[in-house]
Amino acid sequence: MERLEKEIDRVWSSEVKPVMMTDEDKINFDGATRCWICQKDFVEGDQKVRDHCHYSGKFCGAAHNSFNLLFRKPRHVPVFFHNLSGDDSHLFIKSLGKGEGRINCISNNEKYISFSKTIINGETKKKFDIRFVDSYKFMIASLDKFVGNLNDFPIISENFPEQSRELFFRKGVLPYDWFNFWRNSTKLKFQAKKSFTQN
Repeated sequence: MERLEKEIDRVWSSEVKPVMMTDEDKINFDGATRCWICQKDFVEGDQKVRDHCHYSGKFCGAAHNSFNLLFRKPRHVPVFFHNLSGDDSHLFIKSLGKGEGRINCISNNEKYISFSKTIINGETKKKFDIRFVDSYKFMIASLDKFVGNLNDFPIISENFPEQSRELFFRKGVLPYDWFNFWRNSTKLKFQAKKSFTQN
């Protein structure tokens, strides 16, 4: 959680990058007759401006000045987890309490629908929220059912022998305690059975 906070703070606190336009972007801007944000035509007297991503500097499109001013860096960063309301949320709730910042939770009985933590930049004192959301709440079925409806997996078929493919199509087990350290995610060997038991 601490690493996530630092990375989001680094990106969010960065200076707004100036617009970087390719030759094609310049042609598209000059020829634009419609605001890419509101989808309404520019009329006489409208101020057409270059809207761009404040993080990358990439040109987005021609926009009305009034709409461009409303497009700012968001004050929250959404983090989506599938079935967060289930058992997985307890892993994050514990680490949310570490460090400074207010925690907000929306719960239904003992299950969390959403929770967030306010992060305060130590130097600039700017605030932003990390908002954890359950993607399952936006779906009509489980990921297992969605994957079950798929028939073609060309990348898996090309790279793995037929006898091992069934491992990709069933629910697996994950050694959560073993994955406490980022360096473990780059290991290529199977882990011992003891890594798959929770403490």
